[in-house]
Amino acid sequence: MSEIQTTNTTTSELAIQLGEGAEAAPVSTSRQRMNELAQQLASAVQRKHALVAKVDTMQRAKQAAQGDAAAARQQWSAKLRDADGNLTRDVQKLRANERSALSLAEEYQAMEDEIAAELPQLELELAELADCYFSTAEGVTSEAASQSYEQLLAQAGDSLAVAFSLFSKAENAGVHYRQSASTGELASTFFGRLGEAVRHRLNDCAVTDQVAQQLALPPMDMSAVDMELVRSPARRSQLRAQISTGSAV
Repeated sequence: MSEIQTTNTTTSELAIQLGEGAEAAPVSTSRQRMNELAQQLASAVQRKHALVAKVDTMQRAKQAAQGDAAAARQQWSAKLRDADGNLTRDVQKLRANERSALSLAEEYQAMEDEIAAELPQLELELAELADCYFSTAEGVTSEAASQSYEQLLAQAGDSLAVAFSLFSKAENAGVHYRQSASTGELASTFFGRLGEAVRHRLNDCAVTDQVAQQLALPPMDMSAVDMELVRSPARRSQLRAQISTGSAV
């Protein structure tokens, strides 16, 4: 399981950049909430890693104890045969070692079960936090899109209107007014060409960098989150019910 890494982003870093050299806009409630959820997710992920590490430790300790028990059994079994069935001191000592190792293995198994019992609740917590995070991030994206659109109109609205007006005059130049294209037809052609030109630039580094800067989403690795659980409220409800009845595995 890969380690989840989360970059804590400060409030000032989350401020929306409306353009190079522009002042940062106030941080919205949605953006603040998104950052809080990212930090909560990071904390829950760390707790999950700690639990999983403890389970792994118990498993290794149990396997080591079982190995010790198996080795002790082989040794006393061989010595018992060498002694023609007599319970020598060495045989009795090795048998005691076997019992002790088996007892340890049982205790490690019990500890592993106790620790693992906490994982379903943590999985549910992670899934619900991730669901809230994704929903909040969608709101932040909508805010950024709206602000970017308003900025476009403020900065380039007049230029677009002038360009469209000149395009319209050029298209209808020398055409009888009854045969001239309507404003709607001209707009469809003009903005269709404009849209095509914009689409060609979507993957430009300058564009993708500005998109990432304006969204300012905390970089997160969700590999430790059960995404099927995130996407299924029904599964979360079922798991919640299992936890409440103590039947979650």
